[in-house]
Amino acid sequence: MLIKKQKQKKGGYIKHKKNVVRTVEIGHQKPGVSVPFKGYIAAGQPIEAVEEHETITVPKSMVATSGQHFALGVKGDSMIDEGIFDGDTVIVRKQNTIENGETAVALINGNEVTLKKIFREKNRIRLQPANPKLKPLYVKAVVIQGKVISVIKTTDEQEAHSAANTIETKYQKPYFEIDGASIFNEDILKITAIPECSIDLIITSPPYNVDIHYNSHADNLSYEDYLEFTQKWIKKCFDLAKNEGRFLLNIPLDKNKGGQKSVGADITKIAKDIGWKYHSTIIWNEGNISRRTAWGSFMSASAPYVIAPVELILVLYKDSWKKTGGSRKNDITKQEFMDWTNGVWAFNGQSKKGAGGHPAAFPTELPRRCIKLFSFIGDTVLDPFLGSGSTLIASCLHDRKGIGVDIDKDYCDIAIRRLQQEAKINQSSLLK
Repeated sequence: MLIKKQKQKKGGYIKHKKNVVRTVEIGHQKPGVSVPFKGYIAAGQPIEAVEEHETITVPKSMVATSGQHFALGVKGDSMIDEGIFDGDTVIVRKQNTIENGETAVALINGNEVTLKKIFREKNRIRLQPANPKLKPLYVKAVVIQGKVISVIKTTDEQEAHSAANTIETKYQKPYFEIDGASIFNEDILKITAIPECSIDLIITSPPYNVDIHYNSHADNLSYEDYLEFTQKWIKKCFDLAKNEGRFLLNIPLDKNKGGQKSVGADITKIAKDIGWKYHSTIIWNEGNISRRTAWGSFMSASAPYVIAPVELILVLYKDSWKKTGGSRKNDITKQEFMDWTNGVWAFNGQSKKGAGGHPAAFPTELPRRCIKLFSFIGDTVLDPFLGSGSTLIASCLHDRKGIGVDIDKDYCDIAIRRLQQEAKINQSSLLK
């Protein structure tokens, strides 16, 4: 399929198995699954397609739960803003369709392959590099051969990335820290202070992209850009979660501002494509939700609008649903367990005033239920969009280790004040 594979033995990151013909494996990794190595692909100008015949062994977390996969070595620097560098290896799931904005292996001109983000435009297809220095390619037609779902770093790049993280981490001290709770005034996509595979439970309510006026986030992206942003931060959460990690994601069922969009379904698909496994969905019937008027055609079948005044809490997990690690100590009562395993929850939302002025806070009751139902005492809980601090408050009140990340300093300060007032935390100070 692609140009001939060169050996990548330096540092033992990809190595040939002894006494096995033309097979390589990832060094220093737990046993995983074998995928064919198909050669090299260009993250730059297209290159001629040539077939290769090797296999590499990769961690199970790097492949999707269904479908066939193959691996490709990367040549070029056109995808560096997606974290794909020259010399890396990408894991690709075979498929012949792709959503706008997804990174794909594309065959063009009959025998040339390239790695680009694909956008369908009027009368043409745009192959967009993820490098501001490079221009897109425009073609009339492409043959999609697969979608990139994970990246294996080369040894040299991995070492350089590790060294860069070591330097950066020196400046990524918590903005606020007490025993059992930390707040980082950082971008979740750029944070390096949280180790990979270290989080037991992630609870968050991300921006809904309905033009809420946040201080530091544009909440009016195009829907395609919003889903692209969603893919990036959900992938980051996947990397931070333990193998038994769980992900509780509060999102809208749908939206009608700017056109009808199936937000819940689209985000669920993104999470599953990344590797999160689906467990269930909790319907949150928010008692004081704003009444939205959408007449369409009043009292007529012409064009009625249907709006469900509920939100979703997706229940996802990384590798294994059954928790075998941690303290195995529970603090949930029998009645709470019986009530909360009913997948329809009804409680009021959070007022802006009660959240210290944050424009879109969720109530502490939401993470409280998630924490007690889906984690053990002493587990580490992360909220990548800390906001007013509801998740951190619930974590502190129920003896979990809480980590909150927010790009906006003012929101971090709101969360600190709420921790002090509602969680009765010990006197502490901002870390300089």
